[in-house]
Amino acid sequence: MSTAYFKIRGRPRNFYSLLLAIFGVLVFVAWVLYRTAPESAPIARGAKYAHIRGCIECHGQPDNPNADANDQACSDKNHMPWHPEYNVDCADVLAYFETVRLAKTFQVRLQSNSQNLLISGEQLARKYHCFNCHGQLGQGGFRNSRSFKGYVPGYFGNDFKILTEDAAPDSVRQWIMYGVDPAILNEPISGRIAKVFFDRQAINMPSFKSLESEEIETLVNYVIALNQYGPMTASLVRSYARDSVATSGMTDLASSRNESGWK
Repeated sequence: MSTAYFKIRGRPRNFYSLLLAIFGVLVFVAWVLYRTAPESAPIARGAKYAHIRGCIECHGQPDNPNADANDQACSDKNHMPWHPEYNVDCADVLAYFETVRLAKTFQVRLQSNSQNLLISGEQLARKYHCFNCHGQLGQGGFRNSRSFKGYVPGYFGNDFKILTEDAAPDSVRQWIMYGVDPAILNEPISGRIAKVFFDRQAINMPSFKSLESEEIETLVNYVIALNQYGPMTASLVRSYARDSVATSGMTDLASSRNESGWK
């Protein structure tokens, strides 16, 4: 056969090899973007703005008659002569206002139904200061310098999914007990990268292995329950408030989410 034959026959091979290489690069880039894309929730964004502007002085009271109930009311008030102008998504600050009011009703809700699994989990989360790092109701947002994404992850989204093997109870339990899931560090490549960031970041997850086993399991179930709510809007915070005093607690979480319009 002639040399020309091999060149002609060889071109498709080179072409397909090039396509395969490009596809591999694109897959790798997509994987990196998936792993590194920052996440935020309405509550965290609203908290950041509200603390700067001092919004909660008026909007943080549980019985405040001027507390905004919806996005339209929030937008309308911005045009009132007596209300300072603001530059923020109304949905974000409304979600944060609800968590402030929720925190102020904690004791009332606890006394209403202390056996509710949500309120029991919330009690432990507040007792052990989980929200101080993971944000109100685990909605993230707190800065963590020199960490992989620059913040402490919340209990929602891809961050939580990657770190806990898609909200696997055993993985969540490992994080609570030891401050990390060893399975992450055992990964051949990503485990080494994770260790570098864990060693250098300003805030590391503390170990709570000294807690009673019942408390650990309550926290595991509570964190997973919060994950099911996803990034919480003001409406979902109000739904959570109702769920936290319901007799069903976390046992009928999925059905209660459907009834309140959560998809």
